[in-house]
Amino acid sequence: MTSGEIPQFDLRVRGTEALSREAWEQNFRSPHFRSFANLLPDGLIVVDPDEVVTFLNTAAERAARLASPFESQALATFLRFSDFDMDDFLASAERGHAQGLVRAKTSGTIYQAMRRVLLVAGSASGFTVYFLRDPDNQDRAKRGVTGRSISAGDQRENARLLFPEGLKTQVEQAVRAYARSFRILLLGESGVGKSAIARHIHLTGGDRGRPFVHVNCGSIPETLFESEMFGYERGAFTGALQAGKRGYIESAAGGTLFLDEIGEIPLSSQPKLLKFLEDGTIQPVGSSASKKIETRVITATNRDLTEMTRQGGFRKDLLYRLSTFPVEIPLLRNRSDKAAILDMMLERASQERGAPLKLSATCRSILMRHPFPGNLREMKSVVDYLDIVAADVAMPEHLPPTFTRAVGAETERSQAALAMATPEIEPGGRTLKDMARAFEQRIISEALDRLGSKRAAAKELGVDIATIVRKTNRVGD
Repeated sequence: MTSGEIPQFDLRVRGTEALSREAWEQNFRSPHFRSFANLLPDGLIVVDPDEVVTFLNTAAERAARLASPFESQALATFLRFSDFDMDDFLASAERGHAQGLVRAKTSGTIYQAMRRVLLVAGSASGFTVYFLRDPDNQDRAKRGVTGRSISAGDQRENARLLFPEGLKTQVEQAVRAYARSFRILLLGESGVGKSAIARHIHLTGGDRGRPFVHVNCGSIPETLFESEMFGYERGAFTGALQAGKRGYIESAAGGTLFLDEIGEIPLSSQPKLLKFLEDGTIQPVGSSASKKIETRVITATNRDLTEMTRQGGFRKDLLYRLSTFPVEIPLLRNRSDKAAILDMMLERASQERGAPLKLSATCRSILMRHPFPGNLREMKSVVDYLDIVAADVAMPEHLPPTFTRAVGAETERSQAALAMATPEIEPGGRTLKDMARAFEQRIISEALDRLGSKRAAAKELGVDIATIVRKTNRVGD
C-alpha cells in the first residue's frame, strides 16, 4: 500500500443509541462526516423525520443525475426529479423490508438498496439512511480491486479485440445499420458474447451518455411482462404503486432498448410489442392515452425463431420487424482467435490483481483443447477461478474440478505427442545439428497446429515471435 491510500473496509450501520434530533443534524452537517461520506463509492442518502433530504453524498448525486442540489428538499420532490426509480423499494420498506433493489431510469442499472433508521431520542421516528450499492463497485470489491471503472473507450477496444475478421465485418456493418435506426438481431448460443456486442454497438454507434436499457425477457414473469415493459398508471391493478410506474421502453427513450432472450416473450404480449415497433407508440397499462417513444432496438436470442414461428410460438410479423439486420455469432470453439481471447482475459486478470497470471504450457494446452460449451462465459469463469487459486503460474492441478478428467487425458496425449515428435536417429550422414533442427521443427509445427497462431506458439514455447517466424521460414532451405 502506497502512501496516501486508504485500505478497503466495510461500513455498516448497527444499532446505535438514540440521539436528539439536533445532535443527529449536527453530525450530518459536520465537515468530517461529509468528507468521509463523499469518499464512499456507493450512494448514501439521509432523510430526516419530516421526509426531507438532509444529505446526499457525491456518489448519490452523480447516480441520481441531478441538475441542482436537492438537500433540504422533500423526498418526494427528489424522487420526481432524480434518475432513481425507488417506488417498489419504498413500498417494500413500508411493509418492513430493509433491503431491496432500485433501478436507474436512464441506464437500467440495478442498485442493491439497504434502509436503516437512526432513532431520535424521545420520538418513535428518526432519520432514515439509504445505501445504494453500485453493482460495478461490488464486483470490483469481491476481487479486491479499487481501480477505475471501464470507460467507453476501454469497452470499445475490448470488444474489438474479441472479434475475429469475419465477425468484425458483421459487427461493423451492424453499427452502420444501428446508426440508421435499423433493428439488429444477435443470434448465437448462450455465452457467446451477445450482450457485450450489443453494448459495443450502442457505444460505437452514438453518444455514450444515451441510456442503454438491458431487459432479460426470460426473467420477467408472464403476468408482469406488459406492466414491466410498457409501464402502468396509478390504480391500474391491485398492488400498483400510487404514482404509477415507467416501463423499460420509456426508460430507453433516446437511447437503446436491448431485448435479450427475445424468444421468451409471451405470445400474448407479442402484438403489443409489434405495435410499438411499427409506430413507435406505447400505451401503459390502465392508460387511455398513447405515448410516442423514440429508441433504437437491439434484440438477441439463442433460440431458433424461424422454427418457433413454424410451431406457433413466435409471430412471423414480429420476427420480420426484429430481424432487419441479423448477426450470427460463432461458437468459441470455432473461433480462430481463441488463444488471443484467452490471453486478453489473462491480461485483464493480471491488471486487476496487480500481479501477473500466466499459464504453464500443459495448462494452456488443456484449455486450448477444451470445447468450452459455455463459450466466452465459461472461459471467463475458468480464468476467474485460476485468478483465485493460482499464484503467478497456473498449473493443470489449479484448473476447476470439472477439468480433472481432461487433465488426465491431456497428460496421456502430451506424452504420446512427445514420443511421436522425437525424431529417429538415422545412421549414415545425419549430424547432431540436423537431428536437433528436425526435432525443433516438429515441436514448432505441433504448437502451430494446436494453437493456430505464431504469436500463441511463441508464448507457449517461451521465445519471441521473430524466432518462430525465422525458424518456420527456414523450412526447405
